[in-house]
Amino acid sequence: MVMLAEKMRQKLLSGSSNQNSGANDEELGTKEEMQDWLLSVGIVSPVTKESAGALYHQQLSRQLADFVKIPLERAGGMINLIDIYCLFNRARGTELISPDDLLQACSLWEKFDVSVMLRKFDSGVMVIQSKTHSDEEVFARIKSLIMKPEALLTGVSATDAAMTLGVAPAMAKEYLLTAETKGLLCRDVSPDGFRFYINFFLELNSKDMYLVKDHSRYSTWTSAVLSR
Repeated sequence: MVMLAEKMRQKLLSGSSNQNSGANDEELGTKEEMQDWLLSVGIVSPVTKESAGALYHQQLSRQLADFVKIPLERAGGMINLIDIYCLFNRARGTELISPDDLLQACSLWEKFDVSVMLRKFDSGVMVIQSKTHSDEEVFARIKSLIMKPEALLTGVSATDAAMTLGVAPAMAKEYLLTAETKGLLCRDVSPDGFRFYINFFLELNSKDMYLVKDHSRYSTWTSAVLSR
């Protein structure tokens, strides 16, 4: 069973998909089912303070970097640190680690050649993300969402963005707030919560507030309002 679990883990991480393995894939089930099964099986040999000694956090850091690849792939390249803490401890069985151990293990990634990194948003929320993850791609999808006629009029919420990005609403909110700091969006706060709108203030002419440039964001918004 242990050997089978390790074989399946390596297959998922390598992303290999050749014709010879087609029959085996059908027997093992879909890729998502394999991922669920692996997460439920847990880590074969979890690093412990007794086994690693003074190298505990270094070895834990490498094991964690290897473990998070599958959850990251399923989460779109970024996942909340709290979620990883729960998943990692679940996979370790009775060999639980403390939040401090997890944070220290993540902080060591800067010294190792691994494909993941620890990130802290301005709000204080900490996440683990793949180094290949691109905020610009996310911002492009947010811009596409927020330039739709209905969104131009009513804005978008974190829930709206979450459905487009395929992430949790809490993570979508962090993306929206980051896009706001970069000048892409504006925020409206009401008793109903946050709603975000496209930022066209930078396109306004301070000498003529009523001047609407053709093919601008403001022009698109004006067209959406007049079409109602």
